[in-house]
Amino acid sequence: MPSRLPARHARLWTFGLGLTVTGLDQAIKLVVDAVLPIGGATVGPLFTLRRVSNPGINFGLLSDHPGPILAATLTIAVGFAVYVGARPPRGWWLVTAFALLLGGAVGNVIDRLRFGAVFDYLNIAPFVGFLNLADLAIGAGLILLVADSLRERRTSAPRPGADEDGATPPD
Repeated sequence: MPSRLPARHARLWTFGLGLTVTGLDQAIKLVVDAVLPIGGATVGPLFTLRRVSNPGINFGLLSDHPGPILAATLTIAVGFAVYVGARPPRGWWLVTAFALLLGGAVGNVIDRLRFGAVFDYLNIAPFVGFLNLADLAIGAGLILLVADSLRERRTSAPRPGADEDGATPPD
């Protein structure tokens, strides 16, 4: 696979992968809601599953303001979509990062529109607070954006002893 995609293909991959993330997020939420016992469940020492309705953001912050949270989340999701449409990511790292961000944001927006809150179900010890696949996708997308930025900075930095054009003087 080429490392740089044509703009049209980059858009298709980004939106296609983003739609896949949103679909997986919504499907998992339906399955969890259908099969999880009323009191929840513990899976090994690390995972606790429980139905949690979160009208706020991380850890329930700003729960008293679901309207502005929905507006902000929707604005961010639309902003990412417009950005990808206008300036599609051309490398696979960025395609994946933006797809994860878009898919996760849209998954949580769907919850907010349907239920007035995000449907969370997973706690990973030792962390405190429940999350869902959309949240994990957003976190992974942000990590990939930072990693890509650091990778780009490292590969574009001049070599030690090189002049401003990157050429190393002869010995």
